[in-house]
Amino acid sequence: MKPLTVAQAASFAGGRVVGDETVCITGISTDSRSIPEGALFLALCGERFDGHKFIGKAIENGAAAVVSSEEIDVPVPVIRVEDTGRALLALAGGYRSLFHMPVVGITGSVGKTTTKEMTASVLREKYRTMYTQGNLNNEIGMPLTVFRMEDETEAAVLEMGMSDFQEISRMTAQAKPDIAVITNIGVSHIEFLGSREGICKAKLEILEGLRPGGTAILCGDEPLLWEKRESLGVKTIYFGIENPACEVRAENIMLSDDCVQFTAKVFDRTFAAEIHTAGRHNVYNALAAAAVGAVLGLQDEEIAAGLAAFTDLHQSVYRKDGFMVIDACYNASPDSVEASLDVLHELDVNGKRFAVLGGMRELGGYQDEGHRRCGRRAAVCADFLYALGDGAEQYREGAREAGMPDDAIRLFSTHEEMAQALREAAKPGDALLFKGSRYWAMEKVLDGFLAEDNRER
Repeated sequence: MKPLTVAQAASFAGGRVVGDETVCITGISTDSRSIPEGALFLALCGERFDGHKFIGKAIENGAAAVVSSEEIDVPVPVIRVEDTGRALLALAGGYRSLFHMPVVGITGSVGKTTTKEMTASVLREKYRTMYTQGNLNNEIGMPLTVFRMEDETEAAVLEMGMSDFQEISRMTAQAKPDIAVITNIGVSHIEFLGSREGICKAKLEILEGLRPGGTAILCGDEPLLWEKRESLGVKTIYFGIENPACEVRAENIMLSDDCVQFTAKVFDRTFAAEIHTAGRHNVYNALAAAAVGAVLGLQDEEIAAGLAAFTDLHQSVYRKDGFMVIDACYNASPDSVEASLDVLHELDVNGKRFAVLGGMRELGGYQDEGHRRCGRRAAVCADFLYALGDGAEQYREGAREAGMPDDAIRLFSTHEEMAQALREAAKPGDALLFKGSRYWAMEKVLDGFLAEDNRER
């Protein structure tokens, strides 16, 4: 982080200083346990925690100053604010204003993390690129990512997630992206946003912070985004596979177990591209990354090299003990489950295909239909459906509707029971997809299935 004085930080955060405003801070932290020496500690408050209780510990561990919404008497400077969460965002916005480099903001219902990582991989071919680590994409994680910008940074890629209206609006106002990417509009968080149209409205909030002359990069195969093309009021580039009017497209798509090859058409240029991950859905993520690269001046060979260098951390396909395994345990929504089921269906295997699915969350009134929809897809893509958690019964209903026989469907109440049943049923040569909401921790089933000390054959 570029050093700031307490006075500068207070000006950015909209607070007033109690104490020595000339003290220099060299980092920002919200965790009193691992605060770097010389950092500014923000005492965040939530429903089940109050960071003000840990101010003393933060100072013991080296905090040079504190942001607080309470009157406190401590031996370091204090920046007094009304709301520490809002102060964190405002401080990030002020810090971002110190840098004159391209910033890419990415959101979407599905694929935003993968698109973020593909985009960073592409931009690294030309720029020193900083990007969101993991899924630190909320109103705490996004500003903390901004503070990782350094004088040497030449480009930044920021992921923005949300579960309700105005969250992206608040983040983009501070991130001030030069390019805003929306990967797609699905049904994630429909419980809070009411409809796909509501989700689209919330995702489009990312354009509110777009810098003058900035560019929106949107999925042209999504009707809700395509129909907005004349009304957004900003320069817009569309990417897609099916829509021939998109400026960035993929043709001649060839799928294999761990690689996708395609011809990229970027404006008036055409070049061969490949990504080392499975699934047609990942071509959309690659096209978004390619569009960002093109806007920021990368040559075709640089874009292709960046895509080829990408490593998928959220879905891996590998062979183990004779089985083909798709580990997609990272998270789940109806759209991402269907995409992973398609990958299962596309695998070149001689044996049977098992869809091993945990329940999905935050679907609200779409809960039942979302699970039935995935159950129907499972009946097309898999020979067996094993389900766990809330929504398991609806998975079964959907699979039955699509013709999967009852004896091919099994429901479970524990990870251990499910892993044991898989060990008994699956044979070398079979393929297994493991996917579900983070809440259901499907990696426990995968680990139990593959554990050497549990295998009898």
